[in-house]
Amino acid sequence: MTSEQPVVGMYSHHQGSGHLHRCRTIACELAARGAKVTIFSSAIPRTAYDSAPDRRPYEERFIPLDVDRAEDVSTQGPPAEDPTAHGTLHWAPTDHPGYTRRMLALAAWVAENHPEVFYVDVSVEVALFIRLLGIPVVTLAMPGQRVDRTHQMAYKQAAAIIAAWPEDVGVPAHLQEYRNVVSCVGGISRFDTPTRPTAKDTPRDISARRVVVLQGAGGTQWTEKYWIDVQRACPGWTFNFLGGRVFSDNPLRDMGGADVVVSAAGQNSVADIALTGKPCILIPQDRAFHEQHATASAVARLGLALQCADLPEPHEFPSLLEQAVSMNPEWVLWRVEGAARRAACVILELCSSARLGKENWT
Repeated sequence: MTSEQPVVGMYSHHQGSGHLHRCRTIACELAARGAKVTIFSSAIPRTAYDSAPDRRPYEERFIPLDVDRAEDVSTQGPPAEDPTAHGTLHWAPTDHPGYTRRMLALAAWVAENHPEVFYVDVSVEVALFIRLLGIPVVTLAMPGQRVDRTHQMAYKQAAAIIAAWPEDVGVPAHLQEYRNVVSCVGGISRFDTPTRPTAKDTPRDISARRVVVLQGAGGTQWTEKYWIDVQRACPGWTFNFLGGRVFSDNPLRDMGGADVVVSAAGQNSVADIALTGKPCILIPQDRAFHEQHATASAVARLGLALQCADLPEPHEFPSLLEQAVSMNPEWVLWRVEGAARRAACVILELCSSARLGKENWT
């Protein structure tokens, strides 16, 4: 016999904040539909929300690598032994106590809770490990050039692949082989809730137009001096900076008062901007597999934002801002509203299939 309540595990990568935000958003939708959800994250709890478990309709467990010291995640300090397993994986070092403890924690939870499905956002190693434990895996499709055999192995084993972009973007080449299990649910934003903060418009004063610069938490090549030079080149524009060291609990409100948003091209940032409906300039950051360049290109192809392939020179910004402010982007095409719910439905459908299979064997 199985419990009436479906059990779902989730794993969130520690890079930036987008993976955890996305997991939490989908977890809320799963919990609202009766699922028991536990999120494992390799991040270190950093925000007030992390330390307020009573606010969450799901459980979170943080499993960082020995407090994510530099030697645990890079080549600094004591070198990790054979981290790629002769090129078959991305990071699975031998003789690494933190890595071993992380995998043991996942295995212990699976053995105790018997989940129907496990959602991975994202890690090839975790996806394969969970599948080897006999649990169907749902993995997130990452944009960019993911043609390497390690990524392909993770996609090939997946029971379902969730793509956090709209169907109009299409299925990229690296996922074509698995298109029958790909669900393009739309951009997923943590603010797509019935009680989401409001993106309030403010009256526009043509003599003092406003720019919000949105920088993600995953690292940046932008410098303070660069933006000082940009502001000097743009008289008549007022700049407000969010992200990085500047935290806002309501970026939608801040963006709602802008004439133009300038942003990196992380998936979560794009989804948040879509909810505001604002004209946007996307400047992709350098990321593995060119993921932000792929996202920016997809958004630009739909006519939703200006895309800069490279960091513009400061003197180019006046023209870029004028081009952007004249746009009227149909951000509804990015399909943010309901995207997390659609992702949850993909997971719950697999839960039902897994449960039916269990019952047929009992």
